[in-house]
Amino acid sequence: MLLGALIDLGADSAAMEERLRRLPLPGLRLEVEEVEKNGIRARKVTPRFAGGGKSFRTLSQVKEALRSGGLEAATLTRAETVFQRLAEAEAAVHGKTAGTVHFHELGSPDTLVDVVGVLLAWNDLGIDEGYSSAVNLGGGEVKTDHGILPVPAPATAELLKGWPVFTDGEEGEKTTPTGAALVTHLCVPAEPLPPVRLARTGYGAGERNFAARPNCLQILLGEKSEGIDGEEAMVVETNLDDVNPQIFGHLTALLLRAGAMDAYVTPVVMKKGRPGHLLTILVRPEEMEKIGRLVFRETGTLGYRYGRVGRRKIRREIREVATQHGPVRVKIGIMDDDVVRSAPEYEDCLRIARASGRPLKDVMEEAVRAMDNKESAP
Repeated sequence: MLLGALIDLGADSAAMEERLRRLPLPGLRLEVEEVEKNGIRARKVTPRFAGGGKSFRTLSQVKEALRSGGLEAATLTRAETVFQRLAEAEAAVHGKTAGTVHFHELGSPDTLVDVVGVLLAWNDLGIDEGYSSAVNLGGGEVKTDHGILPVPAPATAELLKGWPVFTDGEEGEKTTPTGAALVTHLCVPAEPLPPVRLARTGYGAGERNFAARPNCLQILLGEKSEGIDGEEAMVVETNLDDVNPQIFGHLTALLLRAGAMDAYVTPVVMKKGRPGHLLTILVRPEEMEKIGRLVFRETGTLGYRYGRVGRRKIRREIREVATQHGPVRVKIGIMDDDVVRSAPEYEDCLRIARASGRPLKDVMEEAVRAMDNKESAP
């Protein structure tokens, strides 16, 4: 499915087939067809071999086959790394070592085509970075050379440790060990997707048909949007109806000093019509435990809610401008090399207003004009 999606994006299947034939894969032919899966048009790739093809049962046999194929050094290294991880996953499941574990299905010629073909297509399309959404595991059971196993297969689960995964509840294996090894090698988890300028979309089809959703893998190809960064953050919230509002200024300042990205308080009407306040904190995932303990200690709340959110931000810089009564720092937002926002630092303007006796709003307006003049100067 990965290979089909990459070919659908424009990878040269004929050139790929010619390069794959240099591997010990007698009579290899890539059958590429356009199919429909639940109304979605997709590419389906099926490797065909003369006489069924040769299997490679150990990691050393696979590496020997890879090294005989005249692959570029970078592609060879990546292919060996993928198979090394497959061997280590199998070894962990069966209590063996990577060098002694038997590959079974993972040593089939199809797997060699899948791994090397995907790496060749990845290079052909000039992809520098890959991002993956949460991986759908499927459900139920799968038939293997080891007998009937639960989904995900043990090697798949081993390869996806630390990754976001889910199951849509439908029976069937929706991620194989080979797919898991390739995705975790080529991509990093990314939810939400980083900002990109989308160029093309490719769909790769699987063999089976599922009722709930198309058995397709989608790849989006594009360029990262300059000046816009994406990241994950956590939102921490708690309702407060028995806290003296005088502490909120101290509390938000304390949270920001402790590492919160943002903290604010909103008046709300709570159950039984009681007035209260909603404390909302935006925090990096690794800081959530520390911030949560601070909320418990400072507010006395018995609990808080939290959830993962995506955050987009443009590039920011601090620049200094000269005003009649002294320098002022100005925070600017930059996107695609253009300044889209500028705002003077409040504390700098307040200092000048107090020292000069001028209205604060006049000082802030002067700083904005100075920034505009600076940006428009040749």
